[in-house]
Amino acid sequence: MNTKVFIQPLVYASVFALLALPQALGEQDCHEDKVKFLEKCSWHIVPGFPYARPSPSNSCCKAVRKFDMTCICRIITHQDNADGHYVYRVSVDCNNPVPPGNKCGDWSIPGPPPPHNLQL
Repeated sequence: MNTKVFIQPLVYASVFALLALPQALGEQDCHEDKVKFLEKCSWHIVPGFPYARPSPSNSCCKAVRKFDMTCICRIITHQDNADGHYVYRVSVDCNNPVPPGNKCGDWSIPGPPPPHNLQL
């Protein structure tokens, strides 16, 4: 038999396995949540404006508390007309903060400050 007959299905199976790997490893797809987040909270995350606006609306916070904000932060970009730092601030203001060490868009969430060693 022709070797090509055996290699071609093997190549297709390998490509499929590579594409399915993130799903198999449990990586969440939160694209729909990101779209809903952008609909509910767009006023608070637009780049170029100061964040010091009124607190996020009830509908925005209600949505934020339902979503995996770490996942949303991982996939949000400036193309979404969103400032990553502001997205993080909304997550904090709505009591669903993204943990330190993650990125929110292109903004890295800093860790907590080191403890102070006070000598008495």
